[in-house]
Amino acid sequence: MSQFSDGTSGSSSRNDVFTDGSEYTTNLSAQVQITEFGLEKGTTRNVFIKWTWNQLHTKEFRVVWYYFTGQGTSFVGSDSRITNKYSSYNAPSNATKVKVKILPIADSRKIGNYTAAYWTAKWTTLREYSFKNNPPTAPSAPSVTISDKYKLTASLANVNSDTEQIEWYVVRDDKTKYYSVKTKVNKNAAAMTCTIDAGGKYKVKCRAWKGNQHSDWSEYSGNEGTVPTGVGEITRLEAFSETGVLVDWTGVKNCTGYEIQYTTRQGYFDSNPNEVKSQTVPSNISHAEVTGLELGQTYFFRVRATNDQGNSPWSSIKSITLGKDPTAPTTWSSTTTAIVGEELVLYWVHNATDGSSEKQAELELNVDGTITTETIVNTATGDDKDKTKSKKINTSKWSEGITLKWRVRTMGITGNYGEWSVQRVVNIYAPATLQLNVTDSSGSDISTITSFPFYIKGIGGPSTQKVLGYHVSVVALEGYNTVDETGMAIVVAKGQEIFSRYYDTSGELLLELHAGNIDLQNNVSYRVICSVAMDSGLSAERNEDFTVAWTEMTHSVNAEMAYSPETYSFLIRPYCLDENNNPVSDVTLAVYRRQFDGEFVEIASDLENSSNRFVTDPHPALDFGRYRVVAKSKSTGAISYYDMPGYPINESGIIIQWEEQWQNYITSEINENDTYAERPWSGSMVRLPYNVDVSDDSDSDVSLVEYIGRKHPVSYYGTQVGQTASWNTDVPRRDVETLYALRRLAAYQGDVYVRESSGSGYWAHVNVSVSKKHQNGVVPVTIKVTRVEGGI
Repeated sequence: MSQFSDGTSGSSSRNDVFTDGSEYTTNLSAQVQITEFGLEKGTTRNVFIKWTWNQLHTKEFRVVWYYFTGQGTSFVGSDSRITNKYSSYNAPSNATKVKVKILPIADSRKIGNYTAAYWTAKWTTLREYSFKNNPPTAPSAPSVTISDKYKLTASLANVNSDTEQIEWYVVRDDKTKYYSVKTKVNKNAAAMTCTIDAGGKYKVKCRAWKGNQHSDWSEYSGNEGTVPTGVGEITRLEAFSETGVLVDWTGVKNCTGYEIQYTTRQGYFDSNPNEVKSQTVPSNISHAEVTGLELGQTYFFRVRATNDQGNSPWSSIKSITLGKDPTAPTTWSSTTTAIVGEELVLYWVHNATDGSSEKQAELELNVDGTITTETIVNTATGDDKDKTKSKKINTSKWSEGITLKWRVRTMGITGNYGEWSVQRVVNIYAPATLQLNVTDSSGSDISTITSFPFYIKGIGGPSTQKVLGYHVSVVALEGYNTVDETGMAIVVAKGQEIFSRYYDTSGELLLELHAGNIDLQNNVSYRVICSVAMDSGLSAERNEDFTVAWTEMTHSVNAEMAYSPETYSFLIRPYCLDENNNPVSDVTLAVYRRQFDGEFVEIASDLENSSNRFVTDPHPALDFGRYRVVAKSKSTGAISYYDMPGYPINESGIIIQWEEQWQNYITSEINENDTYAERPWSGSMVRLPYNVDVSDDSDSDVSLVEYIGRKHPVSYYGTQVGQTASWNTDVPRRDVETLYALRRLAAYQGDVYVRESSGSGYWAHVNVSVSKKHQNGVVPVTIKVTRVEGGI
């Protein structure tokens, strides 16, 4: 416990006693909360304290500051009463630390004949600050020098003794931090060195560190510049007269000027300086005009930037030959197949050998042997004088079928034309035409389709051009719902293409559309879009709209069904009747088996509606036979269908069939009355009527990809399902016929059709495993099944 000169104690476990002998106790739960306490910024002896206090009827605060000199006793540095919640104290130079405490003082009030305070409070716990914790003093601005072009050195002398390290901060071009590092203080001095880039100005500031505390930053040093960066490429090198060359380059910062060197041999630059000439320009100019050169001579140029620190690297070398005729220009046209009356644009680019701009060009036109020439003067200035040149040609003055041949040559600074360009050819044709009609079977134009078939007729022209082919598409002009040929619901959107085909023919187009190649919906409008391609490269397109309006017909679709337990097959007789129960002749019938997974498998289609038309399904499901009968109108393509009620089969066990002719090899065990001597079905089959354990498995084609920033992987699904199964059963040892069939199945190289009693059935690849043990009455059999694509 510390004892202070005013008689108070540093202990917080008892009441504080002051020099006047008074004593304060507390019955108040509120406490003074210290929010800030420490050294004033920018000072070395000023200590401050801030607090909060929200008790009502507060008159003032008594704040007592003590300072210590290291002698074991304290001195009252300040004892004041204030109303605000902030106090600071400037300690003497010999103080090693200070302490402070705060006492809230309440207002007085009258209670009867007595005067009393609203409340009493106690002193805060003493807060202490040691001047050993003072941050180091901020250093002065450092000295900065640049040597050897790319080496920056910053240094400080007379560093304060309380500083352990100096942190350096290098800034480039007054805005970008370039480098920072800390170095130790050695004999009251510090320095650092770093490598810098060319083309910038650098300045440095620093601050002092002592332990984990640092001073404020010093002022910046002055900006010091480096050698300039290289100018890069020469952007333009061209002759502006027979003996003058214009040189352009990209300017750089922090340079005082540029030096341009030129010579007649590239090797002279580094080996024979007497043959190298130079020219300088100030830094605000990034081009030079070099005159007094020799006509017909080739010159090599390079450029570098300069300043007080030195020179940048040389640019890459470019050359130019003075007074040399240009090469053939590059040419092209807006099209190679023009239509009479259409504007044709011819383009060319001047290819100068000496870098000079195009003065003029000569354009030659050859129209079916008639040759004309035209001189075109280049009147453009500035950057536009070297842009692509063009000439617009009016083709309306020519007749269809002519051929235009054209070429160009250009003139540069020498006044002589260069070589002719390659001769280009443009064919002039009349516009392609297309006559499009939608007709009935008699050839009459129609806009309403009342029955199939109808025809699309197209005639491409003109006759001077040859037809290469037609493309026809039909799109719906409104959205609707319909069904496909299996009776499944589909949605057709507005603008959706329902028919598209290309016809490779050189004559007229005559396309018959019927219920077999297009599906139309009643009371819906459609658009035929037809285009023709001609051997001229031209094409034409026409559209025709039509509306479907045929008579709705009500059909009754049904079927008779029977199951054959001997062949494990299903017999279906589909039929379609009108409202008078008479067979409908205008329809074709189709039969589909509904699989266990909801898929429809076609059993037969395009069947005539006949009373003696029967369809056999060799692979019905073994639980229930489920079928859909579909009737399709020949005249309108309208679809009617009926889902037959499930026909109970309740076949137990497993049936496997494959396309291999059955043959009995166990003749000693077959008598003439055995029904297995001849099979009633085609191909081979094995039936396992015993207790069979079935285990199905599906493996979807999915990739789970993990991404940074996502909590869970993203799934990408493919089209493979990967359905597999494992079947296990025990075959009695005496059932040699079944075991014989299983061994034949194990050796079979092909797909088989598998069915089991739960209703599943599909084409599959199977692996058969037969395990036979001695003195065991049954033979364990395992069949591994992998589903594959197949037919019915």
